[in-house]
Amino acid sequence: MAGSRGQKGGMGILGRGIYSLPEAARLTGLKPQRVREWFRGRIKTRIGGPVFRSDYPSVGGDRAVSFHDLIELYVAGQLRDAGVSLQSLRKVHKRLQSDLDTRHPFCRRELLTKDGRVFTLGLDDQGRDEMVEALTHQKVFADILLPFLTRIDYNEATAMAQRWCISDLVVVDPTICLGKPIVADVGIATAVLSASYEANDRDAELVADWFGVHAKHVIAAVEFERSMAA
Repeated sequence: MAGSRGQKGGMGILGRGIYSLPEAARLTGLKPQRVREWFRGRIKTRIGGPVFRSDYPSVGGDRAVSFHDLIELYVAGQLRDAGVSLQSLRKVHKRLQSDLDTRHPFCRRELLTKDGRVFTLGLDDQGRDEMVEALTHQKVFADILLPFLTRIDYNEATAMAQRWCISDLVVVDPTICLGKPIVADVGIATAVLSASYEANDRDAELVADWFGVHAKHVIAAVEFERSMAA
């Protein structure tokens, strides 16, 4: 059994990222209500239980999610936008947990989608790339499908998501700053650079000099934080 199944409650947050549900909604661009429902279920009805279960236990009624939870949330949003129904989303997630032997199947590199269906990438008996439709296991060839998650970097050994290139020059890496957005290559939180910029007469060159980075890094941080606040 894959080790990711046994992570819940057994490990700390170090290297795994931590995000509140409102923060997860902000980063993924999803409505906060949808994020709450996907992790808590619909409180006013008996149907529609949680789609996902966080890696972290609830503390005092407050929930937090890990980097892999965040990526699954992002992927689920992309799948819904691609025409996958919520009912199918639930079924696909459950099926892929078994097929890929992982708690977080939407974090796997093999995931692709086309025409409202979800596929996983594999090899046929002759070693050729093929797609397997997640619910029916119907096979189609990979040359007619393209990955839609071009901004996610995957670990070569585990095939699991390890970094999200969320915006130009900005990444989300669970091993740095508890997974908060940082400027790529310099490892400084976008919130820090943006706040420094606003506090110093919006002088990008001055802030860049203080932090030993280029002005473009400061501007990237500022633009990203503004986009998240919009």
